[in-house]
Amino acid sequence: MRRMPCLGYLFLVMTLCASVWAAGKPYGTLPPGPLSVSEVSEVSAEICRDLLFDPSAVAGRLPPGHRLITAAELAKDDPAVAEFLKANPDFSRHAIGSLCFMAVGAFTVDGVRVHPPGPTPMAFWWARAEGPRDARMQGKSQWVQLGSWYARDLLAERANILATDPMAQFTDLQVTEVVPRVWRLRLVLPDEVVSADVRCSGEPVRRRAPEPGFMSVPFSGDQAGYFWVITYFGHHHLPAQGEWQSQGTGVFSSAFRVPQEAKTFGTGFQYRWSALSGLYRRGSSPAERSE
Repeated sequence: MRRMPCLGYLFLVMTLCASVWAAGKPYGTLPPGPLSVSEVSEVSAEICRDLLFDPSAVAGRLPPGHRLITAAELAKDDPAVAEFLKANPDFSRHAIGSLCFMAVGAFTVDGVRVHPPGPTPMAFWWARAEGPRDARMQGKSQWVQLGSWYARDLLAERANILATDPMAQFTDLQVTEVVPRVWRLRLVLPDEVVSADVRCSGEPVRRRAPEPGFMSVPFSGDQAGYFWVITYFGHHHLPAQGEWQSQGTGVFSSAFRVPQEAKTFGTGFQYRWSALSGLYRRGSSPAERSE
């Protein structure tokens, strides 16, 4: 009998692990042979703010063949963006991204918890984009990840986090519920500090979409050869109002200085969801990796 190379064992184990973690939970099935599998659950907050940014800020960082979707293109299906561009046509060629903050009660990588007890903060920056699909991608692929951040004090856990999110950076990050339904956010970056106060209201509304859901998210920059396939369920929405600001010279500071943009791009709040994510290398099959 031909012996399976060590890498072959690794990919077999990762696929089996994904199946075990999904057992008893309404996840979909990830494609075989992930490099790493992570699970996020017990989400008490995912707070997102859409924003405009100059595509030149990420020039040369997108995966091969990808391009950012312009505000003018999105305006065809979004009356609020269309109305904004009527008054501000100079921004029609800007891209639209989403900066999101999360408070996560359970974050595991390859079956290992990678944070102390209690919620851990995360943040990520995605942008609307389109490009070629890998055959293993599932669901829609409408976003590219431009950045991701985790708490600076996760020292021993960094290697495991980088194994599932090779774009991960570690910094001062706050996602805190200061009183019930009032959240304070803070993200320290080399060229700016983003902060927000967010207030939720109303009753939760479950996301109206078939479950489990799927989406695929390519990475960018030095990690443009990787992508996630994510399967998820359980999203609930709450109405939210946010006061956002950024001090510095970075992309987010520029975005929040755009006149009247806050009236167009509001604050979104979701919680109660869970997600299982597999990390894959673009254009490389499990068989090729095991040879």
